[in-house]
Amino acid sequence: MIQLQVDFTLLNKFFGIPLNKIPQYANKNIEEIMEIEAQQGNTKAENYEKILSDPDKIYEIFKLSNVENKFIILQNMSEDDLDDLLPLLKQEDLMKGLNFFTEEKLVSMCEQLPIEALADMILQKFALMDVLSLMGEDAMDKFINQPDVDRKYSMEYFSSLHGDDFKNLMAKYLGPEFQEKSQKETLQYLEDLNDSKYQQFILSLDRNDKANMINGIASQDEDLIYLFDNKDMVAPMNLLMKQDKVKLMGNLDKEFMVPMIQELPLDLTQIVLTQIDPREFADVIARDFQDILSSVVLFSTKMG
Repeated sequence: MIQLQVDFTLLNKFFGIPLNKIPQYANKNIEEIMEIEAQQGNTKAENYEKILSDPDKIYEIFKLSNVENKFIILQNMSEDDLDDLLPLLKQEDLMKGLNFFTEEKLVSMCEQLPIEALADMILQKFALMDVLSLMGEDAMDKFINQPDVDRKYSMEYFSSLHGDDFKNLMAKYLGPEFQEKSQKETLQYLEDLNDSKYQQFILSLDRNDKANMINGIASQDEDLIYLFDNKDMVAPMNLLMKQDKVKLMGNLDKEFMVPMIQELPLDLTQIVLTQIDPREFADVIARDFQDILSSVVLFSTKMG
């Protein structure tokens, strides 16, 4: 039994049912009422299905601007039906749904995102150095050893350093004699190292120097950030309050947010969907859910 607040004056307007007759139909559904009316010669009632396929009339008769009415209808839809409706929600409505999750679950869901979507989201709030500051040295080494991280990137980074910054770095790892060499001579020395020796050199950098180098490498080719592991890229989210986590996730495309909301229990998904635009909801009902409308029971004789 589906009980909604129905505008009974519109039953008179669209179906020709006298207002003084409506009380006798309390606790009967729309389909039963129209069958009785049709048997009594009400020609408008005979075509009730046509009227109930008009989204504008559905919106009016069943008061879809009423959140409670929307919720009751949603309660009579299957889980698959609800999932199909979620893409109709606006970005801010989906964000409200994220508030039902724990902070740990929010981070966990983000960790499961494609690395491209995750990295793009994280770097809207944090600098790459923020990510690197939380990253273990093993993760940095894994990045450096990726085949796509060509030595040209690190050489370009070293070339970008100037004065004492360059000399002090080289002397620290290659020996004090490099403090006296020109930058050109030292860069040539690095260039002449075979791949194995060169890789040993850059892996020997301490954590801070390694992070600076990786930051310089990534600045040359933005796609290189997608080589990081998800667990390392998502780490800065743990520094945020829940409301800021949700706000950050609002930068995701809907194609990633919708599957997250689908993980909510059915009753919470229904609550989230009460935010759906009532006009769009009427369109969907008119197209796909005539059976629900036919089952609506007039449980009140209150007019209007």
